[in-house]
Amino acid sequence: MTEAPAPVHEGTRPGTPAPGECHLWHVPVRARPDWYALLDPQERASAARFTRASARDVFLTSRAAQRLVGAHYLGVPPGAVTVRRDCSHCATEPPAPHGRPRFAHGTPPPVDYSVSHTEEHLLIAVTGHGLVGVDIEARGSLRDVDALPRAVLTPAEWEDFTALPVRERPDRLLTAWTRKEAAMKLTGLGLRAAPRHLDVRGPRVTAGPIPGWPDTPVHLYALPAPEAHAAALASTVPITAVRIRTLPEPRTSADPS
Repeated sequence: MTEAPAPVHEGTRPGTPAPGECHLWHVPVRARPDWYALLDPQERASAARFTRASARDVFLTSRAAQRLVGAHYLGVPPGAVTVRRDCSHCATEPPAPHGRPRFAHGTPPPVDYSVSHTEEHLLIAVTGHGLVGVDIEARGSLRDVDALPRAVLTPAEWEDFTALPVRERPDRLLTAWTRKEAAMKLTGLGLRAAPRHLDVRGPRVTAGPIPGWPDTPVHLYALPAPEAHAAALASTVPITAVRIRTLPEPRTSADPS
């Protein structure tokens, strides 16, 4: 299992990632009313339809953080950042945007990015060269753990999985799933790249016959994750440095002036 290089914490210093660098933005999910101003009218309407506050907080955190992160690399105010989600794999216009997100600034944009979240944490991975995919999952988030391994593991992965002591299997399954998700997000194929055709035991994905799969290697890395979580990174360019970035929190009325 390939570990990502030891992460370096560098605050909010902007700058496009150098070749081999990944900037990893970690944003805790919580209520931030000040961030509503960063959403466009359609997103604010979507946020208003959530009946659970926790789901609304995830949506707000994700959409606003993408604009805040984009502003660092694009040199424009967060409100001027436009995110496109059109799908390059669909022959016709889909009923709703569902492609991998990308900044609609430049052709190609100066950076590629991927976003993933749980109910508590959001990760945004940014690279300046190649494509990137990231995934974070909470332990216990995988449903039907008795049937899921058969559905998502390759035959070789299944053989390794069943050879493990039973107590070790949930963590192995979670690790495999985050690596598969990161790779699927990188391609924009989602579940059209059937997980059972992706072997993620090594440092690179071994993919079966999947239409639209990249011709270039997809590299895999384990990322440091918050307690009770697992995270993984996929990239079409080898990653030699992971630099942790944090967003400044908005001031509250209780903050000193």
